[in-house]
Amino acid sequence: MGIFKRVKDMFLAETNGMLDKCEKPLHMVDLYIREFGEELAKGQRALANQLFIEKRQSALIAEAEASVEKRDRQAMLAVKQGEDQIAKLALQEKLLQEKKLAAYREQYAAIQEQTGVLEERISQLLVQSEEFNHRRLLLASRVNVASSLKEMNQSVVSFQTGNVTKGFARAEEKVLMIEAELEAMNRFVSPVKRSAPQYLDPTLTAEIDKSLEELKQQAAE
Repeated sequence: MGIFKRVKDMFLAETNGMLDKCEKPLHMVDLYIREFGEELAKGQRALANQLFIEKRQSALIAEAEASVEKRDRQAMLAVKQGEDQIAKLALQEKLLQEKKLAAYREQYAAIQEQTGVLEERISQLLVQSEEFNHRRLLLASRVNVASSLKEMNQSVVSFQTGNVTKGFARAEEKVLMIEAELEAMNRFVSPVKRSAPQYLDPTLTAEIDKSLEELKQQAAE
């Protein structure tokens, strides 16, 4: 039972993490841009197919034009040779090919119009794609700045002012203690203070007075 609960908890945690990741602004924008790119690719494939149809129709027109010219030459040759029946058959075929040619040209005009619509739409999509990519870069910059500021604010909020004050007080106390220890060491270690006692030995009073008089006479001279 415990194993199944752990598996369930892990699955839920992973799913929630994926959802949180999907809800992040840049991930959302990347998803939209990817979908837009798929639509653009679909439009480009449609345009490629349309251009193929256009080229095929152009080939049919060229073929019909060549057939009309061929039948016209055949009819002219038959007339020159006095073969009216052959000339009529050639002219009949020429008329049929001219009707086909007219239909092909009409269809070609319609195909070209559709191609133009597709090209215009794809041009708009390309402009939009460039705009979306530019906006994505700006958004990425904004997200980076906002995330950095958010982390800074969270750090400041989590670091209480009271802790700062107490920390400074402790540091100041340590400095005062070090200064006091240094002063104490100087008082007991200094050779000058150790060689200069603060009292006079009564047994040396006469000698001290004599030495003092000698110093005064030297000073007077």
